[in-house]
Amino acid sequence: MGRWGEDHARRHLEGKGYSITATDYCSRWGEVDIVARLGDEYIFVEVKTRRGSAFGTPGESITATKSQRLIATAQDYLQKTTLSRRNGALTWSASTWTSKESCLG
Repeated sequence: MGRWGEDHARRHLEGKGYSITATDYCSRWGEVDIVARLGDEYIFVEVKTRRGSAFGTPGESITATKSQRLIATAQDYLQKTTLSRRNGALTWSASTWTSKESCLG
C-alpha cells in the first residue's frame, strides 16, 4: 500500500515537471519518501496512504515530532548535497484508497 502511494506521488510530481532527485532518503533523524526538484526549488515529500479512515486520516499521522524529524532529514539532505543555500520546502502527500479493487493491480 505504501509503495503504491509513493509511486502515485512520484508520477504526479513528474507530471508537474519535477525531477525526482532521491527516494527513501535516510539520515540519522529519519527518512523522507521523495526529494524532488523544479528549477531551484527542492521539495521533500512524506507520503501517507490509507485504505480508509478507520485508523485515522493520512494527515493525522504527521505529528509534531514527525515534522521535526522530516525537517532535520531535509536539512541533512541539503547539507550533504551542498545545496544548503538552495530553497527547500517540506510537504506531505495524503492518499486514501477507497476502491474495493486491489491497489496493486
